Amino acid sequence: MTERAKGIIDEFGPLQGIRILVTGQALAGPGAARWMGDMGAEVIKIERPGQGDLSRLGRRHGPYQVVPKWISMGRSSMSIEVELDFKKYPEAETFFIDLVKQCDIWINSVPGIDKKGPTDELALAANPKLVIVQVTGFGLKQNGGLDEYLTRPTFDVIAQAFSGACAMQGMPDGPILPANPMIADNITAMTTAFAALSGYINAQKTGKGQVVDVAMYEALANSFNYYWCTCLNNQGPAFQRTGPINELYQPFGLYECKDKNVMAVAIVGIPLWTKLLAMFGVDIKSYPYNETCCQQDPELAKEFAAIWQNWLAEHSAQEAEEALVQAGVPAVRVLDFNTAEQHPHWVSRNDFVYIDDQTSGEKYKDLAPVPRFTNTPGKVWRGGPLLGQDTDVVLKQILGYSDEKISDLKNKGFIAASNITK
Repeated sequence: MTERAKGIIDEFGPLQGIRILVTGQALAGPGAARWMGDMGAEVIKIERPGQGDLSRLGRRHGPYQVVPKWISMGRSSMSIEVELDFKKYPEAETFFIDLVKQCDIWINSVPGIDKKGPTDELALAANPKLVIVQVTGFGLKQNGGLDEYLTRPTFDVIAQAFSGACAMQGMPDGPILPANPMIADNITAMTTAFAALSGYINAQKTGKGQVVDVAMYEALANSFNYYWCTCLNNQGPAFQRTGPINELYQPFGLYECKDKNVMAVAIVGIPLWTKLLAMFGVDIKSYPYNETCCQQDPELAKEFAAIWQNWLAEHSAQEAEEALVQAGVPAVRVLDFNTAEQHPHWVSRNDFVYIDDQTSGEKYKDLAPVPRFTNTPGKVWRGGPLLGQDTDVVLKQILGYSDEKISDLKNKGFIAASNITK
């Protein structure tokens, strides 16, 4: 049995001691490791020599040509440069086996990686407790699906379109729209983290790892929860584009006020409906909940909608928010990035942190890790690494390779270290 190597990063957070191997790029798969890295998991990301993650590309800033996107997306992780092509580099197979023996979880989102050698079977033979999460757009063949879809490359908007999400975005008389920012990628990343940790917990109990199939379109579709059950059982029409308002309840959505600023309001349930009517001085008998708030009586619902819109037209967003909150109704003005950054509630909760950029040595502002743990808080221990920044340290400390062996493997071409930090 392979001896477990001591971790490289400092121990912190609820996931300390868990080691994750990541092969993939962009957000859907690696994004899960970002979440877990902030919670203390040791994340080792394999990147292709001289190329690296797609997220390293993008708008560059300042004399150091910093990419803020990568600072955030690659944070709390390590980078090693390795070409995992067993046919071209036979030594890569031994390296891969050595590495998966030291890991608890392998997250992969590289399409067809198995064709170059790194297969699920090989990884599980080397480490029977390994949890492998395969992230694809349309799923793995063993769980069904059409070949013409299973082999398609996928990014966020593709999954949004196929999941049904796009069909619900936009105005009723306007074009179909994608939802920003990258909801398919982000929900897939969260689903992947959930899958990885669920598999890990089971492996600790049973001693057996397994392969987990995460399809982007399914992850996003499942986030609709009761929408599917309602439509599939003919309990109502398919959910369509309704613009800024909810088609089931009123008021529920975004509403423009007298000063043209926008406010969010959400009324669900008789208690909240009663509070809203009391604020207007209206008795619930005149506007019953099911008939009016749930819009089961179109004429009565339309009559109340006019009362609501007239009230909004007489109040600024701030006035409306204050009145609704005073009445006990959920309401808040819409913030953008600038107003959120300066908002006293955000500031008071320390929702932003400064992280160390590995390119410039400067500090960049980013969101703080969530969720917040009382006894084992997470942290961002650094920004996205330089390409290959941790190649040598991982090979030495995790795999136990000597300087001579590392030099030999680099000479053979499948391992690189563009930016070494020993």
